[in-house]
Amino acid sequence: MKQSIIIFILSLLWACKKDKDTYGIPNIYMPQALNVSGGISANYPVPTGTDSSTYNYAIDAAAKKLNIILGVAQSSTNKSEGYTVNIVTDADTINLLKFNNILDANTLLMPAGLYTLPAAVNVPAGKSEGNFLLSLDIDQLKSSDYEGKKLALAVRLQSAGKYAIAANAAVTIVIVDVDALVIGPSKDISSQYLKNTSTPFTVAGMHSGGRWGTLTDWIANTAAKSHDGYGGYASDEGGTIDMESGWGSPAIHNGKIWQTTSSALPAGTYTLDVSNLDWQGTKDPTYIVVAPGLDTIPDYGDINGNTTIHYTLFSAPKITFTLTEERKVTVGFAVNYVQDQQGFKIYSVKLLNYPKHL
Repeated sequence: MKQSIIIFILSLLWACKKDKDTYGIPNIYMPQALNVSGGISANYPVPTGTDSSTYNYAIDAAAKKLNIILGVAQSSTNKSEGYTVNIVTDADTINLLKFNNILDANTLLMPAGLYTLPAAVNVPAGKSEGNFLLSLDIDQLKSSDYEGKKLALAVRLQSAGKYAIAANAAVTIVIVDVDALVIGPSKDISSQYLKNTSTPFTVAGMHSGGRWGTLTDWIANTAAKSHDGYGGYASDEGGTIDMESGWGSPAIHNGKIWQTTSSALPAGTYTLDVSNLDWQGTKDPTYIVVAPGLDTIPDYGDINGNTTIHYTLFSAPKITFTLTEERKVTVGFAVNYVQDQQGFKIYSVKLLNYPKHL
């Protein structure tokens, strides 16, 4: 009996010592619900980070999966016991955020067929936290249905009985920027391969009237030099790439301005971005052109339907293209102004590369 009492007292003393060394309330929470906004919101943007050491996802090329890394943690220092927590999704939360315009119209509820999630996470004794993966199917993610969109999923923790869930950190709103994953993030390489790409553009010569000029580093054909042998540049708004007819200036038929990259572009994905422009004066279709392997751009009449080049109208001023081998590329603009009083002004030309993309 005496020995039993001594053992009981020792066990109480050990329990007291254990409690003294342990602190915090052992609630379960999701670190991702807090660690981007600092608790202001539960939004968790994907991708986050700038290189392989900070990306919040990993690629499983063999399985064609994009694995978004999520986790659970226990908020006390007691690691003596393991725990299990259930993982569920919450479509109502996303629909409510969209209804209240907290998530914009460009953000869609992530379709259930696009992802997989574990039903639960088991954290063993000796650890306070564990990871789990939200796995997205890469082929589906690259569908044109999601181009330019964001996909949102509310991932919620549910108690499996051992510990309570911290209410203010129970759900993470995963927001996947599809374009940033599929073809981005982008890197501006304009200065590496092109010259004279933004206002104030430099000129090789100016018309005596002082408004029209000829650009350095760009080539303008005779039709584009419609102001007594000068053209392609206007001094408007600090200096812009410009072609204009009417208001006393002659019509421009098959007017072209172009520049070839200073060296070959490596195989990869690129975008020619001319979105910083004013094209409202343009009435007849005006083309932005990317011509891989050529030292000029085709004539105006040879652009539409030409499968050897990439082209778009000024109403959609970005061209994304892929090179399967190292090649020089010519970029430019082509007009055929038949109607009177029209033109455009370009403030910058950007060439973007996507060193990391799916």
